Amino acid sequence: MSKMALRILTALILLPPLLWLVLRGPRVLLFLVALLCAGHAFREWWEMTGFPRGLFLLSTLGLGAAFFLAEKTLAGGLWALLLAPTLYFLLHFERETFLSVFGRALSGLFLIFLGFYGVVRVFDFGRLDLLYFLTVIFAADTGAYFGGRLWGKRPFFPSVSPRKTLEGYFSGILAGTLAGWAVGVKTGCFPRTEALGLSLALSVLAPAGDLLESMVKRSCGVKDSGRLLPGHGGLLDRVDALIFLAPAFWAYLELRGGGW
Repeated sequence: MSKMALRILTALILLPPLLWLVLRGPRVLLFLVALLCAGHAFREWWEMTGFPRGLFLLSTLGLGAAFFLAEKTLAGGLWALLLAPTLYFLLHFERETFLSVFGRALSGLFLIFLGFYGVVRVFDFGRLDLLYFLTVIFAADTGAYFGGRLWGKRPFFPSVSPRKTLEGYFSGILAGTLAGWAVGVKTGCFPRTEALGLSLALSVLAPAGDLLESMVKRSCGVKDSGRLLPGHGGLLDRVDALIFLAPAFWAYLELRGGGW
């Protein structure tokens, strides 16, 4: 089976349970799925960036604690992410490597926690808000993938990801904007003009998450973050744009609800 066929088959298998979880599933199940995905994503981060196993285990506990603390206080959750690696280095401090290793662990913790917990908080605003957000991100990613394969010629940040092209980027913007506008208006989440502008902004920014992960992978000398999803690579390879933008969309919904 070709990689593209495997990629499509994996997406078709995962789509129905994902839609059920978003539209019908209980919040506690979504929370647990997000927590488990965050744990696996952090494992992929650890395997890519290569820091001590003890730091990984303690940081994973901090990640779990952050999810539960953030249900009551976001500041407490973020502090748990900082506390875990700090405790590790109190016992394993080495001046020559501290900043490098601490930075690799902490950056992964913050990205993954804010991304996956951000998905939970978007769900709290409404199931349809989360459906809209997922539609924009996945449509932009799919449009960029197929647009790049069909028409891609001019490199887009070649030093970061040589295979990504401007043609793929603009195809992703078009797909994400149109799909987001249609779902946003149809579900009643946003007025027509707001749905168009928001979908365009999210689609323009979505590749930044992908490119951020590409920079990490190139720095670590790996092609994929893992092999969890056939045809896609690791979990981080599939959700890089999603977890990069989830905190931004969560913040937007909070500002919008507060009458900014």
